[in-house]
Amino acid sequence: MNIASSSRGAVPLLSLSLSFSLACMLAAVSGPGLRADDEPAAAVKLGLHRGPDGRDLDLTAAPDGITVLLFYSPECPISNAYSPTLAALVDDYKSKPVKWAGVCVDPEMGDKDILEHARDFGLKFPVLRDPRGSLARKVGATVTPEAFVIDDAGKVRYHGRIDGQFAKRGVRNANPAGNELKDAIAAVLGGRPVAQPFVAAVGCPIPLPKEADAHPSYSKDVSRILQQNCQECHRKGQVGPFPLETYDQARKRAADIASVAEDRSMPPWKAAPGIGPKFKHDRSLTPGDIATLMSWAEAGAPEGNPADLPAPRRFPTDWVIEGGPDLILDIGTDFEVPAAGGDIYRCFVVPVSLPADQYVSGIEYQPGNRRVVHHVLSYVDVSGEARKRDEAEPGPGYTCFSGPGIEVVGDLGGWAPGNQPTQLEDGIGRALPAKCDVVIQVHYHPSGKPETDRTRIGLRFARKPIRQVLHWNAALNTDMKVPAGESNAEVQASWPVPTDLLAHAVVPHMHLLGKDMRMTVTFPDGKTQDLVQINDWDFNWQYAYYFESPIELPKGSIVKVVAHYDNSDSNPRNPNKVPHEVKWGEATTDEMCIGFIAVTKKGQDLTRPGEKDDLNDIFKAQSEGYEKKRAEGRRPRRDG
Repeated sequence: MNIASSSRGAVPLLSLSLSFSLACMLAAVSGPGLRADDEPAAAVKLGLHRGPDGRDLDLTAAPDGITVLLFYSPECPISNAYSPTLAALVDDYKSKPVKWAGVCVDPEMGDKDILEHARDFGLKFPVLRDPRGSLARKVGATVTPEAFVIDDAGKVRYHGRIDGQFAKRGVRNANPAGNELKDAIAAVLGGRPVAQPFVAAVGCPIPLPKEADAHPSYSKDVSRILQQNCQECHRKGQVGPFPLETYDQARKRAADIASVAEDRSMPPWKAAPGIGPKFKHDRSLTPGDIATLMSWAEAGAPEGNPADLPAPRRFPTDWVIEGGPDLILDIGTDFEVPAAGGDIYRCFVVPVSLPADQYVSGIEYQPGNRRVVHHVLSYVDVSGEARKRDEAEPGPGYTCFSGPGIEVVGDLGGWAPGNQPTQLEDGIGRALPAKCDVVIQVHYHPSGKPETDRTRIGLRFARKPIRQVLHWNAALNTDMKVPAGESNAEVQASWPVPTDLLAHAVVPHMHLLGKDMRMTVTFPDGKTQDLVQINDWDFNWQYAYYFESPIELPKGSIVKVVAHYDNSDSNPRNPNKVPHEVKWGEATTDEMCIGFIAVTKKGQDLTRPGEKDDLNDIFKAQSEGYEKKRAEGRRPRRDG
């Protein structure tokens, strides 16, 4: 095989940088509802909630938009009577930035029942369950139906009745007056104060949730969740700011644990649940785990019987990749990280000299100091350009932000807290030329005291014949512009698939202005499939999302990216004190819009005599053709 010769013609790989009734009985008495001064003073964090169809609903309002929560019970006649009114309201604001969600508070209603009720009554908004009443308590709902208008800062701007159709339970107004919900929506969207922030709702009291037979305990329930999902980072000497290894450590943070679990900000897994294919190594909590943590916190964080504790989790201290590594690379120095200052992005150039080209099937990263190593990425360079950059800058390595800042011919994946060693399927490998440089980019985060790090990478070479080589390409937009002051600027990118491929993974990538990104593929027959969606972009938490099963990409398919950016002065991550137009670039103050995708060539079998890995050649020809068209488009036209 001749990996180096085929890899040198690769299309440039840009930076690969690596988110939850009482049945209106006649004897029941309607509650008085919240008073205006009972309105939540602090911002309400709504976050993600799983719907009865299994998909997650992000209740957070869009920038300059609102969320309307409608608390209802299928067994409350007044709730049901408002279905046509609410359907008309949804239609009235279809083109406006309004998120609607119905919150079913009946604890006895199952997922199937709620979906059937929504269909039967023509509800035009997504619905979710609140069987324990946690969301109702969070915003202060007491009656069904009761409406809440919440702005993009999480402030409740209006709550109460929908309009004046009912004077009291069982009594309709002959001459109804007032459209408080509609008026409140119009006011908030128009940037005006709401004339009446609270008008008491008329309806059925929100039913009491069913008492659990027994509250979950730390010893029997919570400890297992923390072991499997949190202690990778939250243990002594690791990147987590505090350990979660004992009851006392978890007890004092029970409310915080429940909060970050409910909004799915922890454990860090940014791919939106229910969108796209299933991923390997999905770190997101199950709905059952989230419910357990919330119930435990609400019950006062009981310890339970210590005899129920599981055995402590043992974490490896040496290489765990099966069979051990064949080649160990380290950054070549004990790199000193200062106690304070901004984050450090450093690229270390490690020369590789092997007797022959190799295929890499397994990769394991060992951060030398997990207190300060935030993430690691690695690239393969055969041009010598990384060495030149290293030599031109004092000290070990060179400064790099978005990526290595050079054209590379491949990658060796990356690491972020919680990541496990990667092992490609039999028959698939990453190409590693015999003579090359591996560029290891390490993102350091000062811990408050001086630290040192010596990160290592272990590579396991393929033992079985390689039929296909893993390559990366991307849908990207180098012409992107994000206007100054724009809080929700949209940028799109696309990549036409030039030959039949199999997709194995995706990596969304933006810089500090990024808000959200969705990657899809549209097949030649017109059907579209989601690949991944990131609803709350964070440059510090980037992952490669590997599919459980490869996705076929026939020639002519279009991989598309739709991303949004916040270049306003209200974005705390905006690196520009005074926002200005931002374009494509490698610097911290620049931006990118890239949807990387890892592919192999369908039908490729390098074990056949004469078979060549020509996928990079195909990608290069496609790239050159694109650049030629761009150049022709820039030429001035001549009249006559």
